[in-house]
Amino acid sequence: MSLAEVEQAVSSIQMWLDDPPGEAVVRQCVVLRLLQAAGFDIWNPAEVVPEETNATGSRADFLIRRGEGKFALEIKGMGVTVGPKEYQQAATYAVNEGSRWAIVTNGRVWVVIDEHLPGKWEDRVALKVEMGQGDSFATDFFSLLNAEVWAANAFADAVETVRLRQQQRRDEARIRREKRPVVEQTQAEFEIATFGKAAEAAVKMGRITEGERDVLLGVERAVDEQEIELSYAIAGASARVIYHRKAGTWTIKAGSTAANRLMADGTTVQGVGKRRKNFLAKGILREISPKLLEYVQDCVYSSASLAAADIAGASRNGWDVWKDAEGRPAQHYRPK
Repeated sequence: MSLAEVEQAVSSIQMWLDDPPGEAVVRQCVVLRLLQAAGFDIWNPAEVVPEETNATGSRADFLIRRGEGKFALEIKGMGVTVGPKEYQQAATYAVNEGSRWAIVTNGRVWVVIDEHLPGKWEDRVALKVEMGQGDSFATDFFSLLNAEVWAANAFADAVETVRLRQQQRRDEARIRREKRPVVEQTQAEFEIATFGKAAEAAVKMGRITEGERDVLLGVERAVDEQEIELSYAIAGASARVIYHRKAGTWTIKAGSTAANRLMADGTTVQGVGKRRKNFLAKGILREISPKLLEYVQDCVYSSASLAAADIAGASRNGWDVWKDAEGRPAQHYRPK
């Protein structure tokens, strides 16, 4: 389970999407493949439950259960435009199963329904992500449907992370659409040799802001704003993580150590145990002593708390325990 596996699956799927496939192909070749890449055990009928009719007579294509989290998943053919009818069907089933979340997809578009939102069914759409819209789909999908996010019941945070990421993309697209002509006009008006120099001039004239200039020139924000280095030490273990604010990911760096233990019971700790077994088998982790494990290579997580739990061997609030060089918690950098 990794972002790289999801990216590989998305790339392979897009290679054969010449004609919109029907529901059966979407289910088998798109949905199940992506769920497996994101870490769900698609062969476990207790985790990926197919076409189960509940006590009220409602049915969804799948009920997905992982740890504390669960959601209903309704699937349509890729030629179908999903709408309120499908939203209602999936959400009604989810609520009857004790979940606020439902997801409706035709394989290309994935729609997150939040039962806590008021209004008509179309008003309860919390988020949409779409394959083929740039290279952002795999990152957004992994943030939302990483199995360990569901195991930790952290989906609401994941939705907010992706929502903010999408808003940033829209803001940047608007800036490129509206402000590029301003810079081009400045370049022509003052006969400035390059677009970059014209952008600098436009800033000095107050025609655009420095932030708008950076977007137009493709300049990333300062590293200390976009990639924050944080650390966490516990029980003799010491780990370093890079929080990528734009991607919403947490990369534990090679050489970091984790406490070689599992404390208490519960789904979070069970998830830690399963990941460790998987990481040891893949060579991502190695045991260096009875008390410590070491990360042999960088490892990407979609949640601060999942990364912290893997270091502690117990459930931890990552926003509190990961701290920068000045002792400020990750919460200090959390998107508002």
